[in-house]
Amino acid sequence: MNNQIIIYDNIFTNVTIEKYGKILKGCPFHYGEMDKPNTQPTGLTTDFINPSEEYSIILDTILSKIYEKEPSLKNMKLFRRYLNLFLPSDNPYFHIDGDRTVTCMVYINPETEYDEGGETQFIDRGTIQCVRSLPGRLVIFDGNIQHRATSFRTIPRLTLIFKFHIE
Repeated sequence: MNNQIIIYDNIFTNVTIEKYGKILKGCPFHYGEMDKPNTQPTGLTTDFINPSEEYSIILDTILSKIYEKEPSLKNMKLFRRYLNLFLPSDNPYFHIDGDRTVTCMVYINPETEYDEGGETQFIDRGTIQCVRSLPGRLVIFDGNIQHRATSFRTIPRLTLIFKFHIE
């Protein structure tokens, strides 16, 4: 992907995203992950290894939309799908997702005011670039780009993530 960040807006309607959000908030979350060595875990997460039928339908629907937008991903190995939940005041660290990795994020949250925060920050040539967390926004990027989530001020932030390995 050569350090690219690709954004697709409105891959689902706000009504659909709201419906998915209500269902996905019921997932069995566990204390988050370490973004890099020697840091504390942040946020909450749930891996979809053997998801229920209800979760599988949502995951498959979203994955088909991802493939529709970026057909080249069909040739890559999907190796992880999970949901991150960041509570207000969570403060994740910058990290990379890995060599030969393509990361796809779908924001599962309502639209908010700019002051609410909740963007994803990317480091690009010494500059921090932000991508706003809009409902139904799909962000696809090279897993070698340093990035981090930021929490909203007053509401939880839900992000569904699919990671692919470049063979």
